[in-house]
Amino acid sequence: MATPSHCLIFLFLCLPAVLVKANIFGDIYPCPCKCSQENETSLHMYLHQFPALPGVPNRNEYGVINSTEPIGFGQMYVHDWLLTTGTSANENVVGRLQGFHLQAGQTTTSWYMAHTMVFSDGSFAGSTIEVSGLLGVKPNGQWSITGGTGTFASAHGTIKFTNSQSSTATDDIRELDIHVFHTPKAVV
Repeated sequence: MATPSHCLIFLFLCLPAVLVKANIFGDIYPCPCKCSQENETSLHMYLHQFPALPGVPNRNEYGVINSTEPIGFGQMYVHDWLLTTGTSANENVVGRLQGFHLQAGQTTTSWYMAHTMVFSDGSFAGSTIEVSGLLGVKPNGQWSITGGTGTFASAHGTIKFTNSQSSTATDDIRELDIHVFHTPKAVV
């Protein structure tokens, strides 16, 4: 036989869960948002850095702060690197990586980078992805995706990079594997 305390426990603990599961409140308290699921996009492209070095005619980065500290601590460059779908910088340009990088390590080479990936071609034209992370002496690494606009609204994810075998003294090429989650435009 149920005691009054058992009935109270049922009313306060179990009944709300039963009613929600049965969607009794759906008509009274509808979800105010017409939310879409996140989309997941994987991209593969190449970054072309024409370094600010003597003898590089088409530089796409310039030093704005020079440093006399060991290993260049505090040195900063502004960059406007090319993004392509192939290893050649002269074909299939789909966007640019615009931002800065600064030498943040006092005892080891460690460049902090913050940049915006701006797409100019294809279905992503006009969209952006915000990227930050470190570039050290190792040829491989990973950057964080911290936001975006357009197709990539509310983006988050990662970019894995490796130095390309196609790199030259005047074109430092990095292969990018981009894995991004983003929210599609809301349907009204």
